[in-house]
Amino acid sequence: MIRRFFEPPKHDRWDDYFEPGEVLLWQGAPEPGPHSYIGTIAISAFGIPFFIAGLTTAGMGLGHLFGASGLSDFGTGLFLTAFSVPFLGVGTAMTFGTWLYAANSHKFTRYALSNKRAYLATSLFKHSIATHTIAADDPVTLVQGRTDSVRFKSISARDSDGDVKFQKVGFENIKDGPEVYALIRQVQREQQ
Repeated sequence: MIRRFFEPPKHDRWDDYFEPGEVLLWQGAPEPGPHSYIGTIAISAFGIPFFIAGLTTAGMGLGHLFGASGLSDFGTGLFLTAFSVPFLGVGTAMTFGTWLYAANSHKFTRYALSNKRAYLATSLFKHSIATHTIAADDPVTLVQGRTDSVRFKSISARDSDGDVKFQKVGFENIKDGPEVYALIRQVQREQQ
């Protein structure tokens, strides 16, 4: 896997990343909208206590600030208000930000398939392009549902405990999964 940190390619700029003889077969992006409701709901539910704690602490702090009868009330209000900021930030991000990201993640990801490689470009906080060579013996999986996913690589990595974890890489939540699956199989056949 090669990572490059450039502007993600526009629809007509994939050629900038190709080697000689490489030809674009397909390009696309994930379908708009949330795709994993269970994960999004779980993260949002976990963020609600942080949000409520931050809101409550901020309310108490602002109450002390505006109703301060002395310097100690003002100091307590200032402390409580400042103390609430991280809780409000984390709670808001987890409760509402996950839904915002899930609804807009398709804007930050682009996919391309050439006659040699698969390209996954992302541009959320930094621009990166991951390339994966399509090998003849790589297992390719088509997962169909509301949207389709085509997975073509399984990457292994050791975690901090020394356990080997596998991550499946592919084009996630696309609309034309069977067509892309057939194209990847065609690339594999041409390599044999």
